[in-house]
Amino acid sequence: MNKRRKKIFKRLVIVLIVVVVLVPVLFVPYTPTNAVRLSILENGHPIAAILSGPSKLPKSEHKYYSGGKKKQYYQINVPFSTESADVDVLVVNKISKPSFYNKYIATPSYALGP
Repeated sequence: MNKRRKKIFKRLVIVLIVVVVLVPVLFVPYTPTNAVRLSILENGHPIAAILSGPSKLPKSEHKYYSGGKKKQYYQINVPFSTESADVDVLVVNKISKPSFYNKYIATPSYALGP
C-alpha cells in the first residue's frame, strides 16, 4: 500500500509541474499567439485554447473580417463558439509600450457579409 501512495504522489507532482510550466508558456500574453490562446480560454474553451495552433492569416484575407486592415489576424485550427457566432479568426493588438516584454490582447473577429 505504501508503494502505491508513492506512485500516486509522484504522478501528482509530475502533473503539477507540467501545469506550472505549461500555463505561463501558453497563456501569458507576451506573444500574439499566447494572446490568442488566452482569449479562447477566457471565452470558456480550455481544450480549444491548447489545441488552437494559431497562425497568421494572409494579408489578402484581412478584408473579409471585421476590424482594421492594418491589424494582425490569427487563424486557429479549432473553432470555438461565442455568444454571437463560431470564431476561427482573432484580431491581435499590441497594448504595451516597448518594455521588457510586449503585451498583446486578442479579440474574436467575425466574417463580414454572408
